[in-house]
Amino acid sequence: MKSMIGRRAMGNYAYASARVKTRKSFLYPKETYLKLLQMDLPEISRFIEESRYKKEIDELANKYSGIDLLEYALNLNMAREMNEVLDFCQGEMKILLGAYLMKWDVWNIKSILRGKNYGASEDEIKETFVPAGELRMSTLVDLIHKGSIPDVIEGLNGTRFYKPLSSSLEEFNRTHTLSRLENNLDKAYYAYLLSIKLAGTSADELMMTFVRREVDITNLRTLFRLKRQGLEHEKIMDYIVPGGKLKADEMRKLAQAPSFDEFVNLVKDTPYWPDLAEAVENYRATGSLNAIEVALTRADISYADKISHAYPLSILPILGYTVRKQVEVNNIRTIARGKEVNLSNEVIRNQLVI
Repeated sequence: MKSMIGRRAMGNYAYASARVKTRKSFLYPKETYLKLLQMDLPEISRFIEESRYKKEIDELANKYSGIDLLEYALNLNMAREMNEVLDFCQGEMKILLGAYLMKWDVWNIKSILRGKNYGASEDEIKETFVPAGELRMSTLVDLIHKGSIPDVIEGLNGTRFYKPLSSSLEEFNRTHTLSRLENNLDKAYYAYLLSIKLAGTSADELMMTFVRREVDITNLRTLFRLKRQGLEHEKIMDYIVPGGKLKADEMRKLAQAPSFDEFVNLVKDTPYWPDLAEAVENYRATGSLNAIEVALTRADISYADKISHAYPLSILPILGYTVRKQVEVNNIRTIARGKEVNLSNEVIRNQLVI
């Protein structure tokens, strides 16, 4: 059944847009990231401590230090920011934004599953949490305490994620790989998001176009990875998330390409090729898919930025801000982690979305 948004739930667009515009003005510009690249890790930490992340740094400083303190503070700040934005939205906006922010439930569940599968400590798993979706921090902590992945899945009984995870539990028990569980989480998330029936305004259509492009980008990441591995096309199709701008027959054509090079040639016929051309050349030179991952993320962010200005009194500026806030946190984390392992500034910069 589709979720319905009625006329009486339209939302407080003018108020929410004004508040988001103010918050967006505080996001770091490109020049700040270039400045951070010139700093060493202690200097970066001091810079962040003196910024609007100060509250979270001070709050967590008694328990954590160094890069761990920075990670926790960034995630806590982003979760609070997302929840605050959601709180001042009403009606349609609140429903839409709440549905979109469920991506953090998917993120957090994947973090728990991965942590359990690879033997990470409870603190290491908790460090990755961004409790900005429906699942509260207390629920996530309870899930960390579960003894096994099947126990974690059972702990999600009563949520929209239980059925897609439990349906793949037998395969996990047989293979001990997480790919099917994670893929089913993505499918459940996008199926719910795309099920919301909107009023049909131009802004609504752009919102859903953004979501469908995100589905395409998720699928392209999967295709690049699995085609390089040489997986059979029918198995690849099992991992494709429905609902993107690229239709099922287009996805099947990409999956059926007999070689990676022929797959790339077919990608040239998609609207995403201009964003990928340079990254594919980088892949040919290095053998690493990292540049392609970054290029796809940049394409996603670029479209969010573009549509956020189209209809000022709509969900779009709010959506654009939440996406940009995530970019800021990810960029800071990328710089700090890169400095920690002594990557060159050039390598780090190539991973930034600026």
